[in-house]
Amino acid sequence: MFRSGRTFWSDQVLARLIILLVALTASPIGGARAQEVETVRVATFNAYLLSPIFKCANPNFADCLVQIQGQTEKQAEHLADTILKDTDRFDIIAINEAWDEDAKQILIDKLKPVYPNYVRKIDAALLKVRPQAIVDAITSLDPAAAVAIYGEPVEKIDGEDSGLMLFAKSDFKFMPLPDDSFKWGKHDGETLDAATDEVGFTLYDHCGGVDCLSGKGAAIVRLLHLPSQSNYTVVFTHMQADYFEKSPAELHADARDAQFDQIEKLIETTLSPLTPAQRKRERVLVMGDMNVPLFHPPTGEWARRFATPGTYWTSQHYDSWAATNGADPGISNYIDGERYDYILAAPKPYLSGGIEGPICVQHVTIPVDFVDLESDHNLLTADLNLGNNFCSPSIAYPVNLTTRKGPDGKPQAEELIDFRNGQDVTQIRYPGSMQWFHVVRQDAGSYSIGPDNPDVNIDIYQPSNMTTPISSYYGSTRTVQDGEHIFTVHTYALPKEFFIRVTGKDRRWQGNYALLVRRHTCATKEEACPLQPGEPPQFASLTEAGSLLGSQDEAWFRFDVVGQADSGADQTVTLTADGLPDPSRYKATLEEFDNPHGGEPPIAVSGTSRIVSDAMGDGTHGYLVIHQAAAGSQAVRVRASMQTTVRNLELKALICEDETNPEFGSDDIFTQLSIDSRTIRFPPGGEVEFDCDDSADQKDWARFGSTNLTFVDHAGMKVFEQDDTSPNDPSHANEFPDLPPGASSLDGVRNPLIWNFEGGRYRLNYELTMRRNEPVAAAP
Repeated sequence: MFRSGRTFWSDQVLARLIILLVALTASPIGGARAQEVETVRVATFNAYLLSPIFKCANPNFADCLVQIQGQTEKQAEHLADTILKDTDRFDIIAINEAWDEDAKQILIDKLKPVYPNYVRKIDAALLKVRPQAIVDAITSLDPAAAVAIYGEPVEKIDGEDSGLMLFAKSDFKFMPLPDDSFKWGKHDGETLDAATDEVGFTLYDHCGGVDCLSGKGAAIVRLLHLPSQSNYTVVFTHMQADYFEKSPAELHADARDAQFDQIEKLIETTLSPLTPAQRKRERVLVMGDMNVPLFHPPTGEWARRFATPGTYWTSQHYDSWAATNGADPGISNYIDGERYDYILAAPKPYLSGGIEGPICVQHVTIPVDFVDLESDHNLLTADLNLGNNFCSPSIAYPVNLTTRKGPDGKPQAEELIDFRNGQDVTQIRYPGSMQWFHVVRQDAGSYSIGPDNPDVNIDIYQPSNMTTPISSYYGSTRTVQDGEHIFTVHTYALPKEFFIRVTGKDRRWQGNYALLVRRHTCATKEEACPLQPGEPPQFASLTEAGSLLGSQDEAWFRFDVVGQADSGADQTVTLTADGLPDPSRYKATLEEFDNPHGGEPPIAVSGTSRIVSDAMGDGTHGYLVIHQAAAGSQAVRVRASMQTTVRNLELKALICEDETNPEFGSDDIFTQLSIDSRTIRFPPGGEVEFDCDDSADQKDWARFGSTNLTFVDHAGMKVFEQDDTSPNDPSHANEFPDLPPGASSLDGVRNPLIWNFEGGRYRLNYELTMRRNEPVAAAP
């Protein structure tokens, strides 16, 4: 069939337009241009991969060298496996304190297939730079041990390298340094082993004590992020440490001052050829163990460095943890109880504007699975992306709940977040974007929170812990219809202040959503306010006569009893309804009460309180309901709370800080735990070997046995050092403290149990909670 050229051409155009329309329709939010795909996740970790000099520089070095055989290599394997467990979590990883050569090679061999851009080793001829400081550092340890370890006389020992390593994924490419003044490896005595020669390094001129034995410094590389074509300048470092445990304490803030000056010179010199417009778009990150303490006296170094306007490290860079997680202490070394590890970003936090502005540090966390590694530090990670509405907790959307009469005539307090001033503000605008929402109320409360899009995830955080989300009360979801939206919500019992984080189901997703934040008024069984042990009371308002916000004469509070002592003993649960005026018009009842181990207890009246207290077995549940006989002239604010005698003990790690005397060989340790009426040996048989002649030796409690125990009365522990030739060396008994009044948990990492006995010193890291952070009941 003959077709005219004009007709055929028009059909082609129409077909192309249809294809283009389909493509545009399928691409969320208009599609993401190359520069709009910039989801980058970075991490820094003090890996504690020590060389023998830092483990065995003591009179018993021969025995110590035998004890540590293959130990550091296993730690490197463990670290690499933990990183590779989820390769989507980190795109750039800066590692410090990687001094052991075999451990370095293990990391390279295992990580290189995923992270082909790497820096393996940076070294300097320290004997040429600081010969006397090297000798002094060796002398402060054990010269005989150093000679045996290095196979050289003291005057020829060249110390250790920088301990710095870097890994980046294949969607990055090393770029030339704009100015190569600090380019490393081009002079005698400079060693560089990396997948590129474009690495700058400044060896610190100032050092103190044993730190002078290693080539600590700051390295700089420049990476092109291929998906976005954005440039990342990454500085990674390990700075001078303080030694608080020595007597007197060795404090080296002056050395760190000089080291920060060197890093400033390294950055500014290297980037000096860039134009102001290029510097504006440059992503500059400074990462590593900076050893700037927050909590040890004398305090003030952090503020002098990072909170003093007009100074380089406050005005030109910022501490991303403090900028995003202001109320979270961010402990990154749990032996010292300090935040030593930092990710600094430049030039300023994202507040508003488009992608030409600074990158948004969306979230900074301490992943819990790295806490169980052998290092005494935690890994620190930051999630970066292009700026977007509410992309950081520091610029979170303020949620303002409005109370009105609901469809059932009861009061309803909620905000449906979708549009603001005519603009759609709830959207995952770029792949990997986050949005944050901030709720601040007068009191703790119960909430139904969720999106109307199944491709969206939500997580809830309390300001003091921005790493571990708060678990929902129910383990499953339910749907709530509000206008034209159908929301899939979880139920939460939450503190008076919390953050909501919204992300896509995966890192590639973009799209629109709406978010429902509904605070329960406790008016009905369906939206009962759940009570949880140790949490602040849940509040409700019984309305006055003629209230325009709806009528409420009952307040429903759900409770679920979870757990019992390992001994089998039931916990004692106390439910309290409070703020009730006279008993003739206000009462409290138990509804749908079910206790597998007993009947329904009576309710006692005490002033304005109604109290239920009884032994309740695991699985007991029901509702505590407050009633008013008739509405009065004013609203009555009532509250309910739940307390329990159950305590959940999570044992984390036993740490040897000093071996029992004499310090030869190793300690063979077992423990005895007294819990309620039982005595349990950990491990059940045999002992766990500790060797801590010089550095601390930490063993995860899983080496001993069960890490989670539950009791209702008391718990205590003794530590024993097994001896083959004489009686065992026992410590004193240590009782685990009870929870302070008003607290639902006790951090036994910052407040450990400590044993001093026969010259030895051990500490136990643990956590004590009234309840675990996990769902406690199925959805009704």
